[in-house]
Amino acid sequence: MNRFRLYTLLIALLVCGLLVSAMGQDSAPGILKGRVTDKITKEGLPSVNVIVKGTYYGATTDIDGNFTIPTVNAGVYVVEIKLLGYKLVQYPAVRIVSGTSTTLEVTLEETSLSLGQEVVVLGEKPLFNIEETSSKRSIRSEDLAVAAVQNVQDVVALQVGVVKSDDQIHIRGGRSYENAYVIDGISVQDPLAGTGFGIQLPPGAIQEAEVITGGYNAEYGQATSGVVSLTTREGGEKLVGAFAHKQDHYGLNNNALSNANTDIYDFSLSGPEPITTYLFPSLGFDVPGKVSFFVNANVNFSDGYTRWVERVNSDGLPDGWIVKAPSGLKSGIVGSSFWSPRRSNNWSAFTKLTWKISPTLKLAYSGAFSLGVNQNSQMIQTTLEYQEPRPGYQFLFQNIPDSANTYAQINSQQSLSLTNTINSKTFYEIRLSRFLSHLRADANGKSWEQYLQAKDVATLPLIYRRISQDSVIVVPGDGFYDTGGPSTWRDQFVDEYTFKFDVTSHFDEKNKFKAGFESRFQKLQMIDISQPWVKPLGYDNDIYTVKPALGALYAQDNLTYGGMILNFGLRFDYWFPGSYVDNAMRNDSASLVSSTIRKRYFDDTFALFGYRWKGRLSPRLAIAHPVSDNQTLFFSYGHFSKFPRPQYVYTKLLRSSARSTAQTIGNPDLNPETTVAY
Repeated sequence: MNRFRLYTLLIALLVCGLLVSAMGQDSAPGILKGRVTDKITKEGLPSVNVIVKGTYYGATTDIDGNFTIPTVNAGVYVVEIKLLGYKLVQYPAVRIVSGTSTTLEVTLEETSLSLGQEVVVLGEKPLFNIEETSSKRSIRSEDLAVAAVQNVQDVVALQVGVVKSDDQIHIRGGRSYENAYVIDGISVQDPLAGTGFGIQLPPGAIQEAEVITGGYNAEYGQATSGVVSLTTREGGEKLVGAFAHKQDHYGLNNNALSNANTDIYDFSLSGPEPITTYLFPSLGFDVPGKVSFFVNANVNFSDGYTRWVERVNSDGLPDGWIVKAPSGLKSGIVGSSFWSPRRSNNWSAFTKLTWKISPTLKLAYSGAFSLGVNQNSQMIQTTLEYQEPRPGYQFLFQNIPDSANTYAQINSQQSLSLTNTINSKTFYEIRLSRFLSHLRADANGKSWEQYLQAKDVATLPLIYRRISQDSVIVVPGDGFYDTGGPSTWRDQFVDEYTFKFDVTSHFDEKNKFKAGFESRFQKLQMIDISQPWVKPLGYDNDIYTVKPALGALYAQDNLTYGGMILNFGLRFDYWFPGSYVDNAMRNDSASLVSSTIRKRYFDDTFALFGYRWKGRLSPRLAIAHPVSDNQTLFFSYGHFSKFPRPQYVYTKLLRSSARSTAQTIGNPDLNPETTVAY
């Protein structure tokens, strides 16, 4: 035990030392690098100006002709290369991908052109990045614009190694909650729902979507299956707007059985921020730099296949009549039916304000919101009794769909980021974020106190089976409920604050170092009542409010040597279960946890600031060896972990939540789920 404490302390000090010695970034910006040579002599040309037109980005080549521009936002740019005495060269469609390097090999020819003439070079995009050491797929905004997708899950599901089943995303066979979901470098997962996704961004707000199915670097944590990383759009120098309405019924056949009665509305507007760009200068007040904005809103209404119900007769067989279910839904946390006029209702919005104060300093604020109201039981992947819900449609309530559970989830995130370029080789980024998630499962907005037990009413003539001379079993109805409501009522709430610091430094053309740390402070509240018609608090219930904390430190280095790329890193994840668990483990008279588990909990955790915590060290190693322009060999090895679901830790730890029959109790001594992949 003491040896492990010393080992952990040394690793933490090592990572902290790396942080202090470097200074760096996140996954959002990309890197533009390359070499400029003379066309005849093939020697590197120093002091060549490399400019990304329309931006502040630029660099000058060194004595060997090498250049690096480390903080270029993802997108397509015109890159201009010029040197006195040589022809000016332009690359009109250079694509920068977030978190990766784009390389230009430029040759300049001595000028024989008249002043003002230029040479335009059209390059070809390679099939893949031969220097990449992970299995990564990138989807660009222009690809999203023409793809038949309605949300982020649809985008991810199109990638190799990804399967969408029951509205959940599975990467390389993993469970949905084993993925990491990141927006602009910040995790936005709902740990209580267990779905793997949190905020639903409008598709039009996505600049780039990355799906990493294996070999991801040390900067990514809390994922054992894969990573979904989204980079959001920013406003440009021109005012641009768009509105679109998509539907499958054309307004003429809304009640046809062949369509889902779907309507999608999308609105976006972006450009220079008008107050600082036009109003303030007219009043004699100039704001340094440039301020831009981006706004996108998306609404998706649909009845799907659940709005039509085929009735059955007393024998449980279809009687040929098809009836329409009620159109709208009600939820206790939404209130007005304005937000849920159909059987499936999804609202999402995103806004971003970017202030490029100077060529080396950028400040950005973003806000995201999403609301989903439907009767899809897959909205919740964990229940009180740890049973996976039946897929999607609650078919037992097809005769009384208004009595089935309605699932409403409100998600929001606000974040502030600061990017500062220290010099041509080093920059860092600081992020602050707050993520809120509120999910309610109730029967058409009812309180749990209003629930009645669901029953299938027997109809005449009665159907029965004789099981003995004196006993018969009456077969009730048609197998579907006629009265009552569902067996669960649930309300859960997540409030998470995140602080993140990332730093990147290019020591030289062949060595890229990156490090950072992250701290997340959570408040989780759960109210889960099973069979609410049993008084006073249902046949069973799970009620708790906990305040855990988690975070990580990481460092990674990318080396290019002799035509081989070596990417290695180290990540340390830590987790504080919180005072709720600590107090339950100390008080044996109030806790349902066995003395064996309590002892193991204190043996396997450490004390810091009056709280118990545990950690996990994860090494990562990847090697890529380009064989040709379109062939490469790569190998990766890594340890990946994810802390256990909250329900598996906090459920029914106290005797006050116990019932007389057998029950499942959380285990605070659970270790992270771990995958060793290579």
